[in-house]
Amino acid sequence: MRARTAKEISQKGRLDYLFLSDLLSQREPFTFIRFSDGEMEIVRNHRLLIGDGHISWSKGEIEFRYPDFDRKEFIPERDSKLREDLLASARFKSEYFFKGIPASHNKAITDRDLLVELNGNTLTNLTFADLFINQNFLKFRRKILPLFHQFDNVYYLGNFRANPEFANPSWKLIPLQDNFFENYENVLENCMSALRSLPKYSLVLASASSLTNILGYQLQGFRRDLTFFDVGTSLHDLVGLQGGIREYHTLIGSNSPKGIYRKLRLVSSPSFRLRW
Repeated sequence: MRARTAKEISQKGRLDYLFLSDLLSQREPFTFIRFSDGEMEIVRNHRLLIGDGHISWSKGEIEFRYPDFDRKEFIPERDSKLREDLLASARFKSEYFFKGIPASHNKAITDRDLLVELNGNTLTNLTFADLFINQNFLKFRRKILPLFHQFDNVYYLGNFRANPEFANPSWKLIPLQDNFFENYENVLENCMSALRSLPKYSLVLASASSLTNILGYQLQGFRRDLTFFDVGTSLHDLVGLQGGIREYHTLIGSNSPKGIYRKLRLVSSPSFRLRW
C-alpha cells in the first residue's frame, strides 16, 4: 500500500472508514488499534492517574468521576515494560495493521506528529483514532455493528463486569481486572494465552485501554488470522457497562430537551469532525 499524503487523509477519512468496513464484510483479517490521550501520556512517559473523581496528567488536574472499570494509574518508574511494549506497537508496520492516531481536531498536532515520526515519517496505514466514533459513531452502530454479528466466533476483550451476551448470546468474554497496570505482565501473559487458543478467523472486540494496542501488535507474530478491532467504549451500553462516560455517547442518549441540547453542542464542537 502506498503512503497517503496528509491532504489525502484529511479529505478521505471516509475512505479509511469504507476500506476497513470492506475488510470486515469480506472477513479479511486485520488489526485496528487506537492511540488516544492516555496512550500518548504513556508514550511520553508522563505519570497518569484516572482515579476516584479526578484525572491527573501532564495537562493538569480535571475533576471527573469515572466508573471503577475505567480507573487506572501509569507510574513511569514502575511501568517501564508496559511503555516499552506500547512504543513497539506504535512503531510496528504491516500491511493489515492499522493505527488510529490523534489529529488537529483533537487539538493534538504534536501527538500526531510524534506518531508519524515513530512510523518513519510515513503515513501508510495511519488513520484517525476516532474513525468510528464522534462524527461516525451513529454510522458505526448502524453499519459496522451488524458486520460483527456475522462472524462465527466473537470475543469481547474487556473488563470482567462486561456481559457480551447482552449484545449477542454467542459472544464470549475474555475478562480483565480493574487497573491492570500494576499487574501488567501477568495480565498480558493471560490474555495472550487466551488469544492463542481462539478458533481460526475469530473476531476480537477489544476494550482494554493501552493493553489493546500491545495485544494487537503482539498477535501479529502468530495469529494474523484473527480480526482484532479496538472498540474502546463504543459498545459499553450493549455489554452491560456504564455508558455516558464519553461525549459521543450523547448521540444515542435521551431526546429530552437537555439530551438534544447536549447532542447539538457535541456536533457543533470543533473536535467532532475529522481533520488531519
